[in-house]
Amino acid sequence: MGNAWAMGGVSTPLETGAKIDERVQTVMENNINTMLETMNAAAEAGLREIKLPKDAFTKEGADDVKKLWKVSGMSCAVKALTARTLNTKTGYQVRGIPVDIMEADPAESRQELTIDFDGEGRIAGVSISIGMERYYELMSAKTSDLDYSRRQIIVDFVENYRTAYNRRDLNFISQVYSDDALIIDGHFVNPASSGMKFESARMADNQVVYFRYTKNEYLDKLKKEFSNNKFINVKFEDVEIAQHPKYDDIYGVTLKQYWHTSTNNDVGYLFLMIDFHDTDNPQIQVRTWQPYKYSNGQILSKRDVFHLGSFKIMR
Repeated sequence: MGNAWAMGGVSTPLETGAKIDERVQTVMENNINTMLETMNAAAEAGLREIKLPKDAFTKEGADDVKKLWKVSGMSCAVKALTARTLNTKTGYQVRGIPVDIMEADPAESRQELTIDFDGEGRIAGVSISIGMERYYELMSAKTSDLDYSRRQIIVDFVENYRTAYNRRDLNFISQVYSDDALIIDGHFVNPASSGMKFESARMADNQVVYFRYTKNEYLDKLKKEFSNNKFINVKFEDVEIAQHPKYDDIYGVTLKQYWHTSTNNDVGYLFLMIDFHDTDNPQIQVRTWQPYKYSNGQILSKRDVFHLGSFKIMR
């Protein structure tokens, strides 16, 4: 796809932004370098499967990379990186590792990875990042230590949610949705069309119809999308996080989503209502998507985008 693959060593010294043992930090640096060098070699060879050294990864971390690799190879063209280490509930995290994704359009090929580590420095998870600048903006808006912790979880949650679409991970997507989640998708229609039926739909403006899905209906729809497309590239921008004014364990996430596949391209606003009632297992209670532009070219006003106030919470 026109990307330049880099061979040779990669150096990734880590800044000590977290409380971390020097030995573990060295292990983390070596494991990042090993992962990137392995990716570079596999991309250069055009391999459709990647073999990863077991001692550098947990099973979950290796599975993340392998699933991403099945969708698209990637490499790191930067020979010397400097990254900051963050503490997490389960270990450590490093953000902003630049990679080039082979199957993406040239304009979108450069992305960043977030890498999670266990307490011993093994790679325990890999996802596509939202970007360092936006990450720090979201975290600096914290109102308390608990809010900061939840915001950190939400960013990880959103990044893994996005990456699950890129790697076609229906199992993960199923786990993060509540069984009775409210799922709404907006679609353009031609109002002059005859004989069209819209079940569980509401006409909003004669241009967009909103369909309501159950969790199982939505997963079936995604399964068809995954099987019908050679590649899927999902990108998030303008991520915003808001805490519910009454229920402090309910958060709303609004973002701009770019959905690019071999059969379909669209841009829209995605809203997620995330429930932290079970702190260790946050779930999506509401998911909505609205088109960024109407068929006449008019951009959807931000005030018309779904948000926490759009839904009545019953407890």
